Formats: sequence, structure tokens, C-alpha cells
Amino acid sequence: MSKDSLTFKKFEIYSNDDESSSVDLRGGTPRIEYRESVFLPYVVVECHIVDTGNAVLVDDRYVSVLEAIKCQGVEKVDFAIEDSLGNKINLDGDDYHLRVAATSEISTSFKATTFKLSLVSPEAFDNLVIENECRNAYGGKISDIVKLIIKNNLKSTKETTNFDVTLDTFNQQGKSRKPFDMILDLQKICIPESVQTDSGKTSKGHLAGYLFWQTSEGWNFKSLDNLFKFSGSYLKYIDNRGRAIKNYIETKRADNNIPSGFTDKILHYRVHRTIDALRQFETGAFGTLLETWDPINCSYDKTNSVITTEEGNGIRAGKNLPNFGKYAGKATKRIANKSKAKGQTVVYGDNIEQQVEKTDKENYSVDDVTQQALQNYKQKMNMSAEIVIPADFSLHAGDLIYCEFQELSSGKTILSSNNRDSGIYMIADLCHFGNRSKTFTGLHLVRDSYGVKNG
Repeated sequence: MSKDSLTFKKFEIYSNDDESSSVDLRGGTPRIEYRESVFLPYVVVECHIVDTGNAVLVDDRYVSVLEAIKCQGVEKVDFAIEDSLGNKINLDGDDYHLRVAATSEISTSFKATTFKLSLVSPEAFDNLVIENECRNAYGGKISDIVKLIIKNNLKSTKETTNFDVTLDTFNQQGKSRKPFDMILDLQKICIPESVQTDSGKTSKGHLAGYLFWQTSEGWNFKSLDNLFKFSGSYLKYIDNRGRAIKNYIETKRADNNIPSGFTDKILHYRVHRTIDALRQFETGAFGTLLETWDPINCSYDKTNSVITTEEGNGIRAGKNLPNFGKYAGKATKRIANKSKAKGQTVVYGDNIEQQVEKTDKENYSVDDVTQQALQNYKQKMNMSAEIVIPADFSLHAGDLIYCEFQELSSGKTILSSNNRDSGIYMIADLCHFGNRSKTFTGLHLVRDSYGVKNG
């Protein structure tokens, strides 16, 4: 088991008034919470600061951080931490620094001032600047459009290597949308180019829906199904990027012994075993009926239904999907009056005549993405677990991990447990919580099915 310690390699805040003026905050930071989420396009760090008033020398006297730097917002912050295993999170320099989002909980006593700094990736601010809005005509594969928005609108040079290439081409005007808003709109209509379902079906018509988020390593734009794609067998799983999946075990024992093959122990866990089937049916998580309107031919199509089968429509994380008995195979949500993506699409380089000729061409297939994406987003979050493990800064939102939750048998730990909660999960939300003496990693994990599945 890893040691409970946190090392601040760098924690420096720069003044907006004078960028050459900075303060090292490492000595006054009793606690930090570092957060990533597959639902958030920027990193968040919350720090609790104790300021004794001797932080900065100004005009031959020492003053507090709030007086010298002010912490009024958007100050640049270089931040780097390291866990006891040597894993680092480096958010410093021109590309990967942070910005002050808020200063709160300010409390002053006779000896010190305490306050909380909320820090975010700079793109959280860049996204809101009007001159960075998406106003141009964008065309090509959506995965390439997203990279273009990151580079040209957000003006970010962070890594975009963890991207899944999308199928088919797409054209759309920016319509003065914020960069994040446009990307989040696009992710719902994406189909991965080279991914098959568990039953061997092609992605088109079966797989739809992406996630867009940021970690300390850069940008991520991934097919929801491809995130859950893995290979291998018990304790030897490999994820879709060719990396070994880490294994964690809950042993119900108080000692520090870690069974062979496992990365570390689960210190605390809570698995949400109750599925809200009624809510899932209300949202159409397992069966929908789509009624589309063709604006060119002026006709309705009311026959397009998508039902989740026992084998699933995409890539499962576990062995078995929920069995709904006599309600299995039933559509429970109607998506009515959904217009097909036809009309005069503005394609860069096309003249008016060419645009008119393409009026009947679909910009993207509504039939292939609308129901599939809706069901995918709902199903993949069907089961969840919250666990706490010894700090591991190498983990990131979007990673897969294997969790084994043990059964009790004569006080012994039974490996390869048949507990239905054991298996592969995706990290939806991550929080590294710690100070100089104790550090933990808290994970919110999700998946769509029960049991341990071989890849």
C-alpha cells in the first residue's frame, strides 16, 4: 500500500498588476482537492490557505497574500504535486497553468487570515471571451472540427492525442456559440470510425455519443463505447489505449496485506446497488421510438425504433445487462417531430448552385445517432460506485479500473469473487484529496452491467 503523503513541488501565484511579482503558497496550504470529470472541460483545484501576514515583502514590510496579490480573479497559478509513488501532476508553464476562479471563505483572526482559492484551467475563461466564439463555417470530420476549435478558438496548445476519429463528414456554422457549447452539441451526434459492438456489428447505426473533457495531460474526445473497450482476462486487462488496467480489492481485513496481482486496497466503498428502473424507462434508456420529419420531401417516418437486446447495442463493461422480464424489448419513450438534417448546408468552397444541389443530402444521419446516443448516455451510467483508495496521481477521469468486492467465507478473502458488483468500471469523476500527512484518491465509477466480463 502506498504511503499517505503529498509533496507540493510548486504552488506559485502571480500578480495581475505585475506578472514578475509572485508568491510561493506551499508553506500555507494545509489542504487541496484536485478534481477531474468526464463531464467537465476543465480541471478544478480547490485549496485552503492559511496566511500569517508574512508572505510578501512590500516597501520594507511584510504583508499578506490578499494584500499583495489581491486574488481578485484570473491570476496565473503554477501548480505541481507528487504522490508517494512518484506520480506527478504538473500544471505549470505557458500551456498547463491554472487561473484563479474565485476567492472565498475569507476569515481573519488576530494571528492569521484563512481563505479558499478555487483554481481552473485557463480555457474556462477563454471559453467565455466573445472574440473566441465560433462564428465560422466548420466542415470535415467532427473529431477534426473539435481539434480546430481547441486550437483556433480556445487558442490552446495542449495535447489532443486521446481523440477517437469520427465517422463521415459534417458541416455547420458556428452561430456565435461558445467553444465548449459547440463541442458539447457536436459530441451527441458523433459515431466512432473504427469501433465494433460486442456482437461484431459496425458502429454506424449502433454506436453514438462522445464525451469531451480535460485532464492534467490534455484534452480528451472519446466515443462513450470505446472508453469501455478492453481486452484480456482476470487481473490482466488492457484498455483501448494499450495500457494495463489497475486492479483494486476490498478485502474486509484491517491489515495492509495486498493479494498478488492487485495494485492496492479499496479503503472505503459504496456501491449503488439500486437501479431506478422506472426512471430509466421514463428516459428511454432501453427502448425508444423515433418519429422523423423530412423537410425536403415533407413526410413523416414513424417506424424507427431502437431496443436494447440482451447482448446490448454497444460495448458492455460487465457480463450481464439488467433483465426487465416482460418489459424487455419495449419502447418506452417517443421522440417526436425530430427533423432530419437536410436543407441548404453551408460547405466551405461551395457556391450557391452547389449548395442548392446538396439540399436533399443529409448533413448527418438522425436515424443513426439520436436514439443510440440517448440510450448510450443513460445506460453507461446505470450502475455507479464510490471508492476511496491510497493516492495515485497517475489515474485520470476516463480511465478504466478493475474493482473486486469480496464475499465473506470463514473470515478468508476469496479471490475472483462472484460478487455482482466486481468488474471493470470507468472513472467518471476523480478527486485527489490531501495535505502533507494524509492523501487519498476518491473515485466515482460508472458502468452499464453486472459481473466480471473477459475482454
